[in-house]
Amino acid sequence: MITAHNLSTGYRRNSEVLQGMSFTLEPGLIHGLIGRNGSGKTTLLRVIAGQLAADGKVEVFGEPPFDRAEVMDRLVLAGIDAPLPDRWSVSTLLDVAAARWSTWNPARAAELVSRFDLSPDTRYSELSRGQKSAASIVLAVASGCELLLLDEPYLGLDVAKREQFYRTLREEAGRTIVLSTHHLHEAEKLLDTVLYIDDGRVILHGAIDEVPARFVQVSGAPDDVDRVLSRLGSLRELRREDLSLGRRSIIDLGDGGADIDAVSHAAAQVGPVKVTELTLENAVLAMTTTGDPR
Repeated sequence: MITAHNLSTGYRRNSEVLQGMSFTLEPGLIHGLIGRNGSGKTTLLRVIAGQLAADGKVEVFGEPPFDRAEVMDRLVLAGIDAPLPDRWSVSTLLDVAAARWSTWNPARAAELVSRFDLSPDTRYSELSRGQKSAASIVLAVASGCELLLLDEPYLGLDVAKREQFYRTLREEAGRTIVLSTHHLHEAEKLLDTVLYIDDGRVILHGAIDEVPARFVQVSGAPDDVDRVLSRLGSLRELRREDLSLGRRSIIDLGDGGADIDAVSHAAAQVGPVKVTELTLENAVLAMTTTGDPR
């Protein structure tokens, strides 16, 4: 569905926001796009949506997307950072969307307007932050497009409405969705893959069930933890915390040939050292915070 090789782009000369990115996103899956604010997520979505030119290779539906109608007619980019005309009412937005996309689903639009408690007569400028997000969600889903690019579409939604949003995505099984999100603890169960970017580069990309298994936490007495790490060779220590009762280290198994069983075996040879897998959220946190690496 989406391929990129050595993709780079920026908004000013000699200022690249995306730098040498390479990845493939398969069709029919929900792909999580994650990273810190300013990491390049919105820029990448704009490139995929055909709104921004880029160097290197990027293809959507097998074609370069930039300013190409046959590609852009099959996708939608939505989110509060892709604002809609202030003076248009919700009903006008729906009418324009129906004219924009030949795949528009009016019944689905009406269902979602009711689900998110949107008033058809209210102008976009009069909507709350959460209601603007909801309007974007309605347009994206009801568009009928094969590819949904959702840029933090939940912003401003309360807990109940976020659950309705995730319910809506679950109902769209089979469509290709790229979801930019910070709410990993909520979205993790929905995602099929995760693409983690930082400073315009791909840091981590893989199936959702494979990513957390790459990282383990080793806890115990400081000397014991150090002995376990020394047995594992040159694996990268992402984060180290010295606690009142011992030490906790997070290890990136990466391509070092080790897995959690190998770490557990090393720990068993040393002594009372606990080895646990991380959640996706904690793995990302470990990669985005500064620790005290060896």
